[in-house]
Amino acid sequence: SNAMAASEPYTWKNVVIGGGGYVTGIIYHPNQSGLVYARTDIGGAYRWDSATSQWIPITDMLNRNNSDYMGILSIAIDPNDVNRVYMLCGKYTQSWAGTGAVLASTDKGATWTIYPLSVKIGGNEDGRGLGERLQVDPNLGSILFMGTTRDGLWKSTDRGATWVRVTSFTPTNINFVIFDKSSSSLGQATKRIFVGVNDTSGQSLWRSDDGGNTWKVVAGQPTGVMAMKAEIASGYLYVTFANSPGPNNATAGSVWRYTISNGEWKDISPAKGSYGYCGISVDPRNPNHILVATLDLWWPRDQIWRTTDGGSTWTPLLWNPSNNAVIAKFDTSSAPWAAIRNPHWITDIKIDPFNSNKAMFVTGYGIWACDNLSASPTTWYFRNKGLEEMVPIEIVSPPSGALLLSAMGDQGVFRHDSLDASPSMGVALDVGTAGSIDYAESIPSKIVATYYSAPYGAYSTDGGKTWTKFASYPAGTTGGGTRAIAISADGNRIVWAPNGAPMSYSTNNGSSWTTCGGGVPSGLSVEADKVNSNKFYAYDPVNGKLWVSTNGGVSFTQMSTSYPTLPSWQAYNGSVNAVFGREGDIWITCGAGGLYHSTNSGASATKVNSVQEAYSIGFGKAKTSGGYPAIYLHGIVNGVLGIFRSDDGGSTWTRINDDNHQFGWIHMIRGDQRTYGLCYVSAEGRGVIYGLPTPT
Repeated sequence: SNAMAASEPYTWKNVVIGGGGYVTGIIYHPNQSGLVYARTDIGGAYRWDSATSQWIPITDMLNRNNSDYMGILSIAIDPNDVNRVYMLCGKYTQSWAGTGAVLASTDKGATWTIYPLSVKIGGNEDGRGLGERLQVDPNLGSILFMGTTRDGLWKSTDRGATWVRVTSFTPTNINFVIFDKSSSSLGQATKRIFVGVNDTSGQSLWRSDDGGNTWKVVAGQPTGVMAMKAEIASGYLYVTFANSPGPNNATAGSVWRYTISNGEWKDISPAKGSYGYCGISVDPRNPNHILVATLDLWWPRDQIWRTTDGGSTWTPLLWNPSNNAVIAKFDTSSAPWAAIRNPHWITDIKIDPFNSNKAMFVTGYGIWACDNLSASPTTWYFRNKGLEEMVPIEIVSPPSGALLLSAMGDQGVFRHDSLDASPSMGVALDVGTAGSIDYAESIPSKIVATYYSAPYGAYSTDGGKTWTKFASYPAGTTGGGTRAIAISADGNRIVWAPNGAPMSYSTNNGSSWTTCGGGVPSGLSVEADKVNSNKFYAYDPVNGKLWVSTNGGVSFTQMSTSYPTLPSWQAYNGSVNAVFGREGDIWITCGAGGLYHSTNSGASATKVNSVQEAYSIGFGKAKTSGGYPAIYLHGIVNGVLGIFRSDDGGSTWTRINDDNHQFGWIHMIRGDQRTYGLCYVSAEGRGVIYGLPTPT
């Protein structure tokens, strides 16, 4: 059929956790109070909404085909136009990566025009906390300068639509660009521009006094470190320095004040040691009021220093250097999980240009905000409502108990009893990156999960509230694996395909493991039948073959049916998925090879002709009692990339998302067995998002 797929309006919201990833920058608009943007390394960008005190995602229109644009290396506001905002986008600069783009908006990020670039942008690479690398000329808004990390300095004279390389500027790896507005008058191109580059030989800071036509190294700058970030106020350039672009490996650093008129340098560092400096903010209302942040001061923790006399004296805000005692108050009531994390990677800090008592700083796990900077002690709030940057690698929604369990990158396993509040218990299983999670269909309080340090796995008997780590693991295991574990419907048998070891099974909650027989390959994802506790499935997408065990994992047999094969770098599109309540009923996604359905445990399978491409599939409560479960699909139907639901077993599909809600890179989709129409989407750097039919 060539007809457009039907559509149904859905409302999409985040499952609330709060933060969870590296926010790399905060950009205040100087001419509208409360207009603030935040950029992240993999989760797109956000705009602050003062009315509701939450962050609004402004890049959810990106989809899997341009999801690398969710890596935001820089955001640029036009200081003379509160509606214009620009972003420098792209995640990686390696040989396999695509090129980046500049995104331009005339409505504060509600809609965007995409201008593809000829160069690669490393929004998720070293130095991503530096900048801003993209800047609008504060005197002439049609001009922008863009610093890249591999391809030097570029200039646009048409508001970002086209770009020309500034060939007179020779360094290729740029840390920041900053205009000195005072060097020209409004309506004329700004003459004086400073650029910081990745260089520790004393040639890190460069200067142009003719609008970027010619450049020279600034004399007298410190050596052994590079210019990280800079601010201009009252004829001074304030610069932070470190010996690494960060966010890791900085072991030396300083803070300096440069007099623009006569070239004098003054070291105004609050303290020095085996760490760097990066974040800096000069108060636009009072140029003697400055905040700076240390970088990679891992013990006891990073520090924020405040001066009100231009750097002559400094006051520590977070902890007392004489006894290492914490002096600030940290409020994590909005996201209790954050209480067990320490602020680190403070690569950006900003004083509110409209209120000298307010500031925000970034970390590797979210944003902290203060409303009483002049108080002692200061109070900092974990202010990430709406900003959800977790990476959910696998999610499950059991038929009872927790509504949702998620295995997250970096942060561990979370259990949600309410979708609209960060769990009061915090992290349920605090193990760093968790790669897989599963529950026993007939006793859903029994849960298993995997992670990346020994013993690589754990189980729970109370629905994921408390956990017991496995007593052992298969010999040779190097990691828990992704989507690598399954537990039988009755909870008595676990099959696990960990990294580095053969697929193995356990009948004693991981006390011991036995290698599965039959020659089943290692490294496959595993699925349990939701009815028959002796049946397990493993799919090999590179060879297009399904493996089935009918004896509880003791041995697997390769089925004769062949499926479309996927190259190894696209193997994630291939998966086997078992339907609850129906023994032997499985669906196989084959990416561009389409979707297949078997009702006899994989002995045979039928191609679902209504679906052109299938990336992920899940199942939820049926529309009618006793009917086939609702199917949720991320794929291509009738030529349209989207999220779809089928209420008739896959014969027809209804699109339930729209072009503004595509969420970048989607890892998986899952249905809810308790509520018809409810589904969960796990998105790279956007956490878990849930959708429900919009009430009419």
